[in-house]
Amino acid sequence: MLVANHSSYLDAYVLMAAIPRHFHYVAKRELLGNRWLARPLTRMGTLFVERFDAQRSADEARQVAEAARAGQSLGFFPEGTFARMPGLLDFRMGAFVAAAQAGVPVVPVTIRGTRSMLRAGSWFPRRGRLEVIVESPIQPDGADWSAAVRLREAARAVILRCCGEPDLGG
Repeated sequence: MLVANHSSYLDAYVLMAAIPRHFHYVAKRELLGNRWLARPLTRMGTLFVERFDAQRSADEARQVAEAARAGQSLGFFPEGTFARMPGLLDFRMGAFVAAAQAGVPVVPVTIRGTRSMLRAGSWFPRRGRLEVIVESPIQPDGADWSAAVRLREAARAVILRCCGEPDLGG
């Protein structure tokens, strides 16, 4: 289970180039409504999850946990979105609940440089320096909600330390 900070639409492409292992992204279902993103994400084998319909969200979360249990490598941007302003947002729980339930480690990955290369609200990329930092896996210490929260906090602390941006979490 790979979890990374999210600063730009470039992030998914940067991770695919930087990580040698094949993995599938898990993304919010509303991206299917974006004509520029839907087809590439679908062709990459992205698993889409619902954020607003509680029953559908729970069903899809179980499917993600099953995929992880089956050995499928999954990639998440647990912030769920990105903004123009620098800073690390709060992490949503989905990746960490799935990892704890499946008993699989989370690998924190920090992406630096994409925010300045392609800012939110812009479609004109600039040249810049990219850096991808892959940290050691963090093993869940249980399968319950508390274990998932501890896993989220540990991964977020690692990424916050490496990203060079302020903490915008609540």
